[in-house]
Amino acid sequence: MLSIRWRTAGWSRNKKGRAAGLLLAVMGLTLLAGCSIMPQEEEKEALPEIRVPKISQKPEYPVTRKTLELKATGSGKLLSAQEENLFFEMDNRRITDVYVKAGDKVNKGQVLAELDLGDLNSQIRRKEIDIEKTELDLKEAMRGDAEAADSVLLRKQQLDYELMKEELAELKEELNSLKLTAPYSGTIISFTAEKGDLARAYEAIGRIADMDSLVVAVQFNTNDRDSIAPGMETIVDINASGEYKGTVKRLPVDDGGQSDSGGEESLDAYTLIELSKLPDGLGRGTPLSASVIVQRKEKVLTIPLAALRTQNSRHYVLAAGKDGSKGEVDVEIGIQTSTDVEIIKGLEEGQKVVGK
Repeated sequence: MLSIRWRTAGWSRNKKGRAAGLLLAVMGLTLLAGCSIMPQEEEKEALPEIRVPKISQKPEYPVTRKTLELKATGSGKLLSAQEENLFFEMDNRRITDVYVKAGDKVNKGQVLAELDLGDLNSQIRRKEIDIEKTELDLKEAMRGDAEAADSVLLRKQQLDYELMKEELAELKEELNSLKLTAPYSGTIISFTAEKGDLARAYEAIGRIADMDSLVVAVQFNTNDRDSIAPGMETIVDINASGEYKGTVKRLPVDDGGQSDSGGEESLDAYTLIELSKLPDGLGRGTPLSASVIVQRKEKVLTIPLAALRTQNSRHYVLAAGKDGSKGEVDVEIGIQTSTDVEIIKGLEEGQKVVGK
């Protein structure tokens, strides 16, 4: 009996030990599982570095002396100093022949086109015959009798003779008016008339120019033109050729830009500029630009226009002191260019002003 109780007691102790171990193992697994279920601590977001922007320093400019020039600028082209329209003086006649076209070079007196002559040549021939017959009759009468030379009949014959000569001159003048001729040697710029067209008296059908006498023709706006005068210095920039010095020769005569019904450009609408020497190889119509110096002041106090401040009618600057201080200073200004302004009063040479 004793041995049986001992085994039972030992077995009971072993059983309790195994149960405790099993409990500890279960608790350990539970803790591990709990740790894996719990959310992991969030990583902290990396914030960007905040940089304080540097405040830009406004530029400072010294008050200096320089020469200021006011310029008027315009654009234009090379035109001929001698050019004019071509037209017939006769009205309501058909053009029977055209002998030229645009670009042709012609000589003075060359026939360019003709109107229908009708029987004008026949009239001229008949009149010439009548004059010759009358002239013979007069000579015969004067040789036959000296007293007849003073007779009334002879006087009438003389008057008829003079009248026929005048009529012949008129017919020849009419014949000349039916032929359009070149007024001088030059180049035909344009010619619009064609054979069969009905001519209108003094209506432009073409234009001729002397290409050997080119001039610089420039158009300025009205405000600038009021300040331009003959003799002023100019700089002419001819495309693909360079800049050339010149002087204003003549101001525009009118504002129209068109001098006739043909729509051709007139020199009267341009300011003409004279160059000491015109470059070679240029032709009529070459584009160009020009600037005229309308005012020049030398060795005046100036500051950049970017440093001038304006409030209503007040002009002032922000002057910089030697100690770094800055303060407003009222100024009186003179002429202004696109980059600089003249200072008449308020600043001295060497001072510094702050830009805007």
